[in-house]
Amino acid sequence: MARQPRLCVPGLPHLAELRAAVGAQPLATETLRWRVLAWLADAATTGAVQLHAYCLLPGSITLLLTPRTSAGLSALMQRLARRVSLAQPAGGATKKPVWGGRFRSAVIQPETWGLAATIWVDGAALRAGLDGGAQPWPWSSRGLHCGVTAAATGGTPPLQLLEAHWRLGNTPFEREAAYARQLQLGLGAGEALALERALRSGSALGDEAFLARLEADSARRVRAPPRGRPRKQPAI
Repeated sequence: MARQPRLCVPGLPHLAELRAAVGAQPLATETLRWRVLAWLADAATTGAVQLHAYCLLPGSITLLLTPRTSAGLSALMQRLARRVSLAQPAGGATKKPVWGGRFRSAVIQPETWGLAATIWVDGAALRAGLDGGAQPWPWSSRGLHCGVTAAATGGTPPLQLLEAHWRLGNTPFEREAAYARQLQLGLGAGEALALERALRSGSALGDEAFLARLEADSARRVRAPPRGRPRKQPAI
């Protein structure tokens, strides 16, 4: 069966994730993680994408971003994958693949799922056991969103808050404090599963009107397929 083209909608936020191949840790060094942040900063500064949240782990790159064009998402993720692969230390005559296949992505309705998606990305280091203290994982946007680290400068990617994030408070301090409380509470199990399922299936996540509009505009199915095997049709 032919692979369905990747769902990408310019102007809407997308979850995107690159995962390492089994046994690989392409971002094992701090130096390379800082280089990836600089590449993301360049993409955000030039306007190719708007970056809302990010987390770089030794074995993954997880982003919440809005592409400006239909090709912008794939162009950025492929560029990151290629650059990280080329930056790996030499390990013999033939380098083994460091990424476990194509990147995964999901279109997110900003009004209903934007804040949950931001929390899910910022919580990636915590889920991996690399965060949770007063000083956040340096290669995550959690510190910037919670007001723990300095504002974005230099190689740190500039962030664009989604409208749902702006509504957390009237001042930066109010928003940071409210977001920190939300992050501490975490997502419900159903919310996390919905985000992971949309990312895994390359579908969209939003309310019924949002999904119906995307299907009408794209002339394709944008919802995650039903879980489990398709039901067998009775023999005639």
